[in-house]
Amino acid sequence: MKLYSSGFSMSRGGMQLVIHAPLGARINKAWGLALRKRFCRSFDFELQAAADDNGVLLSIGPQHSFPIDSLFGMLTSQNGRDLLEQAVIAAPMFGVRWRWNVTRALAVLRQNGGKRVPPFLQKFRSEDLLAAAFPETVGCLENHHGPVVIPDQPLVQQTMHDCLTEAMDVERWLELLDNIKSGQVKLFAIETREPSPFSHQLLNANPYAFLDDAPLEERRTRAVTTRRSLAIEEIQDLSKLDPSAIAQVAEEAWPLVRDADELHDALMSFVVLPEEEAREWNGYFDQLGRAGRAALLTLTDGSRFWIAAERWPLVRAVYKNAQIHPDLELPATLAKKEWSVSDGWVEIVRDIFSSVGRRLQPTLL
Repeated sequence: MKLYSSGFSMSRGGMQLVIHAPLGARINKAWGLALRKRFCRSFDFELQAAADDNGVLLSIGPQHSFPIDSLFGMLTSQNGRDLLEQAVIAAPMFGVRWRWNVTRALAVLRQNGGKRVPPFLQKFRSEDLLAAAFPETVGCLENHHGPVVIPDQPLVQQTMHDCLTEAMDVERWLELLDNIKSGQVKLFAIETREPSPFSHQLLNANPYAFLDDAPLEERRTRAVTTRRSLAIEEIQDLSKLDPSAIAQVAEEAWPLVRDADELHDALMSFVVLPEEEAREWNGYFDQLGRAGRAALLTLTDGSRFWIAAERWPLVRAVYKNAQIHPDLELPATLAKKEWSVSDGWVEIVRDIFSSVGRRLQPTLL
């Protein structure tokens, strides 16, 4: 399995780092949140990040510069879970799932005295309950030092479990980190001048893909210019075709001949078929020759070709001094048909390029 990590710089706003990983949003969200927390601890800088089904995006400031491949060793299965738990505490999903759990446990009532409790009151009461059960989540950030200790409280533990296993898939993500470390999954670092088309979906992601609380209008990705055209260097490579693909198409273009009738159909398509190209069909050609449906064409330079009887008026117009064996007796409607030399060449060349898959005979031209 191969994953690609690409980084591209912007004229303003730093660099965008994209991990192309079509592993699903549950794994990519865990990866993005943990990377964001890892950067926060290493550089003391809050990153803007986003994740969807096809990758992870990190918006890195201009003051941070490092090789892209150094990103691969930042997370392991040993530190991944702890980093993810610390990141989840500050993520919006923790508060949402906390409110769901406290209302489901009837710690916060949705109805009181037969009347529905207004949503804003439910939110206030759930936050008050969170402050009592997990005070560090609502404490002053200036007084926090080191990692947050998660209390052994049932509702807090249930909320953390829901975030790690329902909103994300922590087990499969840790398995992915182990596979990266063992080499089963390989990551390739690619630095580009501008975003690839595969990055456009992440650059224009909707707010539900954001892993931080920065609003849409303040995203660094809005400063990225996505071009509709390719660079000159990339256009030059478009003309390079894979030799194996060329060979496959050529093989598929070669006709399948299983009897004399199918050989006759092939000769109608080829107009002129070099004899050495079709030696495997000699038996079928002899049947056609005895039936007067095909003939052997010999040019003045000694080149020999097979032709279908119906193609003889066309071939005769192009090759004036050619000889055929055996002689063909055509119906009057075919024998009287006149072909110009230019029309005959057009027909021959067009049929050769649409039918011949192995090689072209220069003697034809």
